[in-house]
Parts: sequence; structure tokens; C-alpha cells
Amino acid sequence: VPEEMNYLLTGSRALDFSSDHLREEAWNYGLNIGYKLPLGDHVLDLSADYYYTNFEKQAVVDFDADPHRISIHPLQGDSYSHVVQLQASYPLFEGFNLTAAYRYTNVRTAFGRPDGSVSVMEKPLQSRYKALVTATYATPLEKWQFDVTLQLNGGGRLPLNYVLADGTTSWNPNFKAYPQLSAQVTRNFRGFSVYVGGENLTGYKQPNAVIDFAHPRGSQFDPTLVYGPLDGAMFYAGFRYTIAR
Repeated sequence: VPEEMNYLLTGSRALDFSSDHLREEAWNYGLNIGYKLPLGDHVLDLSADYYYTNFEKQAVVDFDADPHRISIHPLQGDSYSHVVQLQASYPLFEGFNLTAAYRYTNVRTAFGRPDGSVSVMEKPLQSRYKALVTATYATPLEKWQFDVTLQLNGGGRLPLNYVLADGTTSWNPNFKAYPQLSAQVTRNFRGFSVYVGGENLTGYKQPNAVIDFAHPRGSQFDPTLVYGPLDGAMFYAGFRYTIAR
């Protein structure tokens, strides 16, 4: 199993490799536009990016074909992605910069279905969009710097669900959008700096991240359907030293 796929071994699903040769080939296309707009005493920086990727060969991790198996196999149909990103940045006043960005992602791949058919579907466990606003302020001489980022992660698709013995479904077909907040304070000295900060300060944690967690040896135990953070707010502190040349 490739190292980046080790997490697939943690659940009750059987892992099925259809081929030992899973090289990927793709065509990538991109377009970037930038514009500087004088606004008041400063300049508003605007940019737009578009990227399209079309896969000719791809290793597909298929959660949909069988609720009790994960199949890793060569692409058996179409697979492509469209990514659009918009960004604006503006210095509101001396030392204070505000940046806003939005990225829309549409990734679709041919996945199997329990009835044996193949359909081009949205890639599961991936947010359809991300939006963020970042504010940065540095005091004169940059002795202090304050950074705050608010990010909204869009909803997305979960793998095809199935009906449990009690008549309920294993999970919802989609997951909802969720926010995240991070912040950092940095104190710069001559040759070094110290900083403290926090991530996921909104404390969001993915609900029901482990399916049937009470029965880790059961046939429905599945911790692989992760799309969001599993921990609440996290804090850190650090020291950065600059070596003079």
C-alpha cells in the first residue's frame, strides 16, 4: 500500500488492488489574470486563476462500488477537475493589509456503483469551495505582527451510503460547510523572533468521524471518511532565529 494510503487499512473494509501499475498521466491547462486598481491612497490588487486538469490515466480510490471494500484501480472513464480562484488584497492603512480569497473546485471521476455500473461523480470527502479573509497588522519598525485568518470550508459529497439492519442509512449523502479561525502574534527582535498562535479557534470537529466506533471489530467500523478536523482548538508557541551571512 502506498504510504499516503496507509489510513485505508484502519477500518473494516477490505482493500482491493486491481493493478500493480497505477501510473498517472494528465493534461493541465491554466490561465491567470492580475490587475492593479488605484483606490484612494493605495492600490487594490486583484487576481483570477483558472486551472483545468484532464486525466488520461489515474489511480482511483473508489469508496462507492462496495460499502465493505475500498478498491484502488486504474481509471475506467472520465476524470477531470476545474478550479477557479479569485483574490483581492488591499492595504487599508499603514501596516494593515486585508486579503480575501475564494476558490471553487469541481473534481469528478468515474466511480463504480454497487449495481456494477460506472458513473462520473463528484470526488468524495472534498470541499466544493473555500473562502477566507486574512488580516495582517505590523507596528512601525515591524516589532509586532498580528495575523488573523477566517476560513469557510464548503460542503461536499460523502461516499454512497447504504441501509443498516435497523432501516436507517449509514451516513448522510453530503457534509455541511464549516468555519475555522486561526491567529498568530509575533514579536520580532534583532536576529530572532518569538510567536504564539492558535488554529481552529472556532473549535469545529467533524461529527461522527468514526462510523460505528463502539464496535471496532465489527463489519461497519470505518474511520476513513474524514473531511474535516478531528481535534478542537490547538495552540502553539515558537522561536525563530535568523543566521546572519
